[in-house]
Amino acid sequence: MIYISADKRINDFCNALIRSGRWNYYRGGKHSILKHKAPTSRKALVVAITPSNGNTFKVLEREYNHYIRAFLIQTGVIIA
Repeated sequence: MIYISADKRINDFCNALIRSGRWNYYRGGKHSILKHKAPTSRKALVVAITPSNGNTFKVLEREYNHYIRAFLIQTGVIIA
């Protein structure tokens, strides 16, 4: 298990993404970066190491869902 964030929910969520084998993890200065391994993806999820807001997990989850929806539309798996 990789230490990504001080928030347990964020840490567990990000580690689950990494374990899936479809996301790469990069460590920045104050933020961790999760990059999708798909060749057509250009999006990265930026995760605060020490989140200052209680809603940070909800925001990350929403960004992830928006990205996955856009990626599936782009690849033609779903039609919007």
